Amino acid sequence: MKGYFLKNKSRRGLWIKAGIGAVSCLLLASGIWYGKKVYYYRDHFFENTVINQLSCDNLTEKEAENLVKQQVEDYELLLQFYGEETEKITGKSIDYQFVSDGGIRKILEEQNELFWISGLFQKHEYRVKENVSFDEDKLDRELSKLKAMDESAWEKPEDAYVTFKKNKFVIVDEVYGTTINESALKNEVGKTIRQRKEIFSAQDEKVYVMPQITKESEALVKECKQLNELAAVSVTYQLPKGELVLDGNDLRKWLSVDEKGNYYNDAEKFDKHLNKFVKKLAKKVDTLGKPRPFHTTSGLDVTVQGGNYGWKIDQKKERKALRKNIKERQSISREPVYSSREKYKKNHGLGSTYIEVNLTEQHLYYYKKGKIVVDSPIVSGRMERSRFTPPGVYFLTYKQRDRVLRGRPLPDGTPSYESPVSFWMPFNGGIGLHDASWRGSFGGTIYKYSGSHGCINMPYSNAKKVYQLIDKDVPIVCVYNDGYSLHG
Repeated sequence: MKGYFLKNKSRRGLWIKAGIGAVSCLLLASGIWYGKKVYYYRDHFFENTVINQLSCDNLTEKEAENLVKQQVEDYELLLQFYGEETEKITGKSIDYQFVSDGGIRKILEEQNELFWISGLFQKHEYRVKENVSFDEDKLDRELSKLKAMDESAWEKPEDAYVTFKKNKFVIVDEVYGTTINESALKNEVGKTIRQRKEIFSAQDEKVYVMPQITKESEALVKECKQLNELAAVSVTYQLPKGELVLDGNDLRKWLSVDEKGNYYNDAEKFDKHLNKFVKKLAKKVDTLGKPRPFHTTSGLDVTVQGGNYGWKIDQKKERKALRKNIKERQSISREPVYSSREKYKKNHGLGSTYIEVNLTEQHLYYYKKGKIVVDSPIVSGRMERSRFTPPGVYFLTYKQRDRVLRGRPLPDGTPSYESPVSFWMPFNGGIGLHDASWRGSFGGTIYKYSGSHGCINMPYSNAKKVYQLIDKDVPIVCVYNDGYSLHG
């Protein structure tokens, strides 16, 4: 029994020794294998190493760099233009190359090879800069070949502008066109390539020549609003013969328009149109001094011209008033600003109460409401240039009792004549109606050889009647039936 135990003990020892030896061999082998792996991963990347989304398991620095380089240099840029047109530029055509900045080497240097086994259980992800270089001259040549760079096919950009449609001013949208800013295209495409972007939008990168004025332009929106306010202006002129309306459609024509139909207000030109309008208005309305039909008491239809009675627009004041109407965007009904007015509408502005001084017949007729209330012979001015009575339609300037009329001074300073009158009624400067007590007779042809200095001489009683009746509303018509001739 003792021998049996000794024998078995010897066998167990052998087994133990054998086990220890096996383990030692295994550990030695494992250590050698581990050591080899440590040595291996001194210049190789661990398992599960990813650089720039590329698997770099067990690659050397150069192999990893070549892999990144291959990916980078396999580059193509898609360029998008208006109209859904697309074109391409390949990396090869511009010598597009990866330029290492040592990032991959740095990753490898920072990798601790003693922990290579970690790569079996976890992923190691890294990112390195994909620095690139390319030939800019070749890029220029590639860009110049693009269909989008054909200048003959370019559409020029157009500014937004204001036009008149359907009785109002509206803004017409800008047109962007297809004209490309070549310098901007080169710069922006270059940036896109350096950033390794694969799509370039010409519109997003703003390489098109842009319109200077868009529909959102503050100045344009303001101008459109002002023009519409101008279009709302309405000045209804109450004229002697009806109405005349100046409104937005007329004022629109005073604006300037460029070749595109863009309306804008050129102040100087607008003012010229305004002046022209007022002048034309005056030409239409003014009757002062102009020929006027007249039916004489003796039954003749003649024309009388001259005098200070009639319509006359004060053009300076009317221009000022109209500018104010327009500036304040008014809708108004008014008369023009007159410097002289007619009192009546009927009978060519003379009405039914007026005085006819017939210089041919040497007779005065005072009509009141169509009836003759004074019928008197007269003596008018002698038919010399310095003394005759001018024809025309006048109004009374004023009237005065007991006045001494004096002629022009002689060389010694004394008046050429002095004539006291009881009833003085001037209507044309120093020419007026008055009594002439120094005359024994009136009418006929006395005026031709012994006429006055231009005044209308009347018998005392008739001058008194006229004086009592007349006021400033009574037109005075001095008329020659068949014209006149002067001597001296």
